Amino acid sequence: MPEYPIWIIGSESHLSLLFSSERSLCVSEDSPFKVARAAFDTFDCEGNGFIPVTDLPNVLEKLDMVSEEDYVEFMKDRLDPDSTGIILFPAFIEEFVPGAWERQDDAFQNKQFVVQHYNGLKQSNTDRKVMYRLGAAAIYMEYSQVMEPAPPLRLYSGC
Repeated sequence: MPEYPIWIIGSESHLSLLFSSERSLCVSEDSPFKVARAAFDTFDCEGNGFIPVTDLPNVLEKLDMVSEEDYVEFMKDRLDPDSTGIILFPAFIEEFVPGAWERQDDAFQNKQFVVQHYNGLKQSNTDRKVMYRLGAAAIYMEYSQVMEPAPPLRLYSGC
């Protein structure tokens, strides 16, 4: 995992690198949120933000948690109170990592930070020189967008 956040954007005619010295944008791979997320995502094959209730024992086993039948049935009732047959990620994470949802959201929601932009192809710069530019960025997440592998990045100003 990188020590600093970095985004690479490239094509045949363009190479851009955005990076920031804001370390709080990097979340440890072994944080409880990330571990629970990885276990859940293993069974959320299409990335829809839910798993079938029948996969709960497998998720619990992947998390090295109790997967005894009585406990699994109890958790199914808590996580799928309407008996829809699915468990939504927000309910799952709130149950197994209490408060993590709010901490993740607070950590990134509308957080502004400085980015540096490096354009590595001199032919796409004025005066054919490689350029660095400073800019400000913010990560905007709606509740449903947290399901995406990485939050969207939008530049909204630059120097």
